Amino acid sequence: MGKHSKVHQKRANVVPFFQTGEEYFKKALHSYQQKDLYKAKKYLERACELDQDEPIILCQLATVLNELGEYQKSNEVLLRIITDIDEKIIDCYYFIANNFAHLGLFQEAQKYARHYVEHAESGALLKEAEELLELLAIDIEDDEEGLDYQEDTLILKQEKAKQLLQDTKFEEAIELLEDIIQEYPEFWSAYNNLALAYFYVNQLDKAMSLLDEVLAKNPGNLHALCNQLVFYYYGHNQVEVSRLVDGLSRVYPISLEHRYKLGATFALVGRYELAYKWLKHLYKQGFHGDISFYYWLSYAAYHMGFDTFAKEMWKYALEDLPEKEGQEPWHSNEQENKLFYSKLDMIAKEKCESTHIHDHLYSLYMAKKLPETQRLLLLEEIKMLIHTSELLDEVYTYVWQDKQHVIFEIADLIETEVESEQDVQKLVAFWFHVYVHVYEQGFDFQHVNVNGWASAVTYCWRKKENKPVTQQEVAYLYAISPSTVRKYVKIVNNLLS
Repeated sequence: MGKHSKVHQKRANVVPFFQTGEEYFKKALHSYQQKDLYKAKKYLERACELDQDEPIILCQLATVLNELGEYQKSNEVLLRIITDIDEKIIDCYYFIANNFAHLGLFQEAQKYARHYVEHAESGALLKEAEELLELLAIDIEDDEEGLDYQEDTLILKQEKAKQLLQDTKFEEAIELLEDIIQEYPEFWSAYNNLALAYFYVNQLDKAMSLLDEVLAKNPGNLHALCNQLVFYYYGHNQVEVSRLVDGLSRVYPISLEHRYKLGATFALVGRYELAYKWLKHLYKQGFHGDISFYYWLSYAAYHMGFDTFAKEMWKYALEDLPEKEGQEPWHSNEQENKLFYSKLDMIAKEKCESTHIHDHLYSLYMAKKLPETQRLLLLEEIKMLIHTSELLDEVYTYVWQDKQHVIFEIADLIETEVESEQDVQKLVAFWFHVYVHVYEQGFDFQHVNVNGWASAVTYCWRKKENKPVTQQEVAYLYAISPSTVRKYVKIVNNLLS
C-alpha cells in the first residue's frame, strides 16, 4: 500500500461454544494462544468440516488466515459468512476490506470499508474502518492513474481460476484462464494453470504446447519446468524425465514457494532423495505449505529410510487429507522396499567385518534405518562383532531402543543435503571417523550444532578428496553463516591433527 500504509490486523474475539466440532475448536484455541497459527488453522479447518455453518468457527478461521498472510483465503471464508449464513454479521465487512487492502486491491477494500461504516450503527471497528478509508484514499491518490481496476480484476480472476482447479471444475477453469491469457498475454501463471487444466482433461498436446510457449518467452520459468517434468513422467518419456531432473536438481530457488514446488514435483515423479532434501529443509524452517505438504514429506522420508519421521509426518498428513487413510507409503511398493532393506542389511554386515570403530558405527547407522523386526534380528547377529568399546556399547543401546543418537542426526543431515549417493556414503563414513576422535579426545559435545558439524565434515572431506569447495558454498548448503563453518572446520582439523 505504499509509504502511507497502516493496515490494521485485528484478532477476532473468541466465544467458546459447544457443537460437533467443539474438541477441534478447543484445540485450535489452545494452539492460537500458543501462537502456533499453522496448527490452529488445521484444527479450525477440521472443525469447519464438522460444523459447516457455524459463524464463530469461520470467523476465527478467517482471523488465523489473515495472520498467516493468506488474505485471499481469509476473504473466501468471510464472504461465505455474509453470503450464505448471515449478512448481518457486520464486522466481516471490515475484515474483508482489511484483507483486500493487504492484497493491494484498493477499490475492493474501499467498497467493503464504506459498507461497514454506513451500516455499522455502533460497530467496535468504526474508528479503524474510518482510518483505513483515509489511508486507502491516500494510496489511491498516489497511483498515477487513480483506481487500477485492471490489476485488481486480474488478481480476482486468477484466484477464482485456482479455486476452480482445486474444485476439479476443469472446463470452467479452462474457459476463465483462456480469457485471462487473451487479456494479459504475458501473465505466465495463467499459462501454467491452463496447462494443468488441459492435462487434467487429457489434452496433453495442448498442455505441452502452452508450456513450450511459456519457456520460449520466459526461459527458466520454474513452474513450467516442473509441470513439464510431471507431464513427461506420466507420458513415460524417460529421456526427457532424466534431462529435466538433471537440470532441476541444480536449481536453488530463493522463494519458499519455489522450493516447495521443486520438492513436491520430485516426490511426485519418485525422485525421493531430491524431494526429501527440499521438503525437510522447508520443514526445519517452519514452512507448512499447502494441504499436501506433509503427504509428500512423509512419502519422501519413508523412501529415504526415515521410517519414524515418515510416520510422524503421516499423522499430520491425515489431519489435512483424511481421505488418504490407507494409502500410507509403507503399504505400497513392497518389492522395492524389500530390495532397499536388503541393501541396508548387506552394507551393515560388510561394515562389521572391518576392524575400525567408525565402520562399526556405520553398520549401526544402517541397522537404525531398518524396520523393527529386521533391525533387532540384525543387531543380534552382529552384536558380538561390534561390542568392543564403550562408545559402541552406548550407540548400540540407542539403536536397540530405536532412539535417535546425535551422531545419526548429523549423518541424516548430510544425507539430506548432499546429492551424490556415492559422495554421501563416503561423507557419512568420514563423519563417523571424525566422531571417534571426538569421543576419544573427550571433546565437549554438549549443545551440538548439527549444521555446524555437518558443514565442517563436508568441507574437510571435499578438501581431503581434492574436490572443489568453498566455505561459502557449504554455508549456503547447510543454511548457516560462513563464520560458523570456519569455527567448526577449525575444530575438525584440530581433532584430526
